[in-house]
Amino acid sequence: MTHLHQGALVTKTHPVIAYRGQLDLFQCELVEAQVLFIQEGEEGLVARLEEIATFARELMVHEVKETPFQWEILIGHTPEELRERSHHPKKYFGVEHTPLSYTHGLVVAKLQHLRAKSREVELYANRAFTNESGECTRTDLIQALNRLSSAFYILACEVRGRKNDEKKPEKRISIGISNRHIHLSEDDLFALFGENYVLTVQKELSQPGQFAAQETVTLVGPKGSLEKVRILGPMRKSTQAEISATDCYKLGIKPVIRDSGQHDGTPGLEIVGPQGRVTLESGVMVASRHIHLNLQEAAEWTVNDGDRVRVQIQSKRPMILEDVLIRVNEHYHKEMHLDLDEANAALIDGQTHGVLMGV
Repeated sequence: MTHLHQGALVTKTHPVIAYRGQLDLFQCELVEAQVLFIQEGEEGLVARLEEIATFARELMVHEVKETPFQWEILIGHTPEELRERSHHPKKYFGVEHTPLSYTHGLVVAKLQHLRAKSREVELYANRAFTNESGECTRTDLIQALNRLSSAFYILACEVRGRKNDEKKPEKRISIGISNRHIHLSEDDLFALFGENYVLTVQKELSQPGQFAAQETVTLVGPKGSLEKVRILGPMRKSTQAEISATDCYKLGIKPVIRDSGQHDGTPGLEIVGPQGRVTLESGVMVASRHIHLNLQEAAEWTVNDGDRVRVQIQSKRPMILEDVLIRVNEHYHKEMHLDLDEANAALIDGQTHGVLMGV
C-alpha cells in the first residue's frame, strides 16, 4: 500500500500512482536528455529542458496537493502559441511535417522521444483522472500535458530548421554607410540655387542613376545647424532630408524613423542655399535601415519588396539588427544601407559585411 493523498492508502496499482510513476520516469528522461545535449553542444536546449523539468515538478506538486495547476508561458510561448506553432512548422521554422527519420540526427530523435513520452504520461493521466461516469476530474493537468508534447515538437522543428539553415550558403551583403544628405524637389532646388539651376555630379552612387552632387546646403533647426549637407540626385517629387538621430538632437528636432518617401509625422526645418532659403514643413527623417536587391537577388533570398528582416553584422562589435527593410527594383545593386550612428555603434569598416538571418 502507498499514500495517494493525506490519510488515503491505495494499492500501488492504483491509476493515480501509475501516473505519478510515469511522470517521475519522464523527469528522469529529461535529465538524461540534458546530459546528451551538453555533449552535443546544445546548451540552449539544456536550458529549455530545465524549464520543462520545473513545469513537470509543478504538475506533480499540484496533483498531490489537489490544487489547480495554472500556467501562462512554456519555452517562451502561451498555450495558444504552442498549438499554433506545432500545427504550422513550415510557417514558423521552415520545415514540413515529416515522419520520424534517423536523418534528422540524434538531438531531434531525442526530442521526439520526449514528445512521445509526454504523450504517454498524458494517457496515464487520462486513465487516472477519468471517473466512472466518464468525466475528467483534472482537465488542467491533461491540457498542460497536451501542450507539453507540442513544446517538444516545436523544439524538434526549431533544431531541424536551424540545421537546414546551417547547410545553406550565407546570405552575405556588403554595407554602405549613409552620411547625412538631402534630396531636393525641383522647386526647392531653384529656390536655393537659382532658376533652372542644374546640379553638378561629383560622383556616381552604388545604386544606378543616383549621384552625389558637388552642391551642399545648410540645415537649420530650433537649436542648431548642420553645414555642408550633401545633395543627392536626381530630383525628387518632394524634398527629403535624411539625417542621424545624433543630428536631430543637434538641430533640436525629434528623431522620427521613416521609410523613404513616407513623410507623415516627420518634422521640418529651414534649408539655406547660396541663393535663398526654404522652409520645409515635413520630410526630415532618420531613414529606416534597408537593403537594396534586384529582382533576381530577391528571388534567390526568397524575400519581397517591403519585407522586414534580421541581419547579423559581422564586425569587431557584432550585433543583430531587426526591422531591416527590403527594397526591390530591377535596377538595384545589392547593398545594405545604415546611417552613421548605426555604423559607428557596430564599428563598421570596409571589411564589414552583414548576413541575412531571416524575415
